[in-house]
Amino acid sequence: MPFSDKQMFEAIESNIDVKECFTKISEACKELQSKTGCPVDDVDRFLEFTIGKWDNLR
Repeated sequence: MPFSDKQMFEAIESNIDVKECFTKISEACKELQSKTGCPVDDVDRFLEFTIGKWDNLR
């Protein structure tokens, strides 16, 4: 069963490591959108694409 949004935000707020990673990802998305001018939907799609692929970038 997947986590609800509420559960995810609770995990983000209660765990410093999770919160720091969430912040880094959020900042990277804002930077990508700012530097490329692409629509927010494209940034979302980019994140969807990278799911499961991030570990292959060694």
